Amino acid sequence: MDLKELVCTLEIAFILDSSESAKGALFDQEKAFVRSFSKRVAQMQVSDWHLKTRMALIYYSSSVHVDQRFRDWKDLDVFLSKLENATYIGQGTYSTYAISNATQLFASETKEQSVRIALLMTDGVDHPRNPDIMMAVAEAKGHNIKIFAIGLSNLAKDNVNSAKLRVVASSPAQQYFHSLTDPKLEERLLQQL
Repeated sequence: MDLKELVCTLEIAFILDSSESAKGALFDQEKAFVRSFSKRVAQMQVSDWHLKTRMALIYYSSSVHVDQRFRDWKDLDVFLSKLENATYIGQGTYSTYAISNATQLFASETKEQSVRIALLMTDGVDHPRNPDIMMAVAEAKGHNIKIFAIGLSNLAKDNVNSAKLRVVASSPAQQYFHSLTDPKLEERLLQQL
C-alpha cells in the first residue's frame, strides 16, 4: 500500500427483519438483496483511497441474532455463508432492539472515524410492545451511524409507516429511505455510500 494513500474504513451492518412481517418470500428477498449488494460493496473503489470494508449481519424479531460481528470479519465468502444460514424467526417486530444492538456493535467494535452505515429492513409496523424507537434511533445517530431505512413491502409506503421510517432514516429522508421493491435500489445505495 502506498503511504500517501489514505485509508477509509467502511463498516456496514445489514439488519434483516425476520419477524412475521417478513414471512414467506420476503425474508428470502432480504437475503438475496444482502447477497447481491454486499458483493458490489466489496468491489467498490474510491479514487486515491484504500477502502477497508467490514460487514455485520443482524436479523431480528422478538429477539436479535448477531450472526456476523465486525470484529469477526474474515472475508466476503465467510459473510455470505453466514447469510445463507440465517434462519427465519417469525415472531413480533421489535426494531428498537435491532437498532440498539447494532449501535452497541458499532460502538464496541468500530472506530469513531469509520464510515458507519446501518441498513434497517422493515415494513415500519412494530409490535405494540416495541419500546420507543426514537430513543434508539437518536442514540444510533449520536454515534455517527447513518441509518438507511429500507421498506420491505407496500406496507412501508402506507402514510403512517412511511412517515415513521422517514424519521428513523438519517436526513435527508429522500436520500436514506428506500424500498426493497425498487429495481434500482442497489445503484441508489451505492451512490449514497
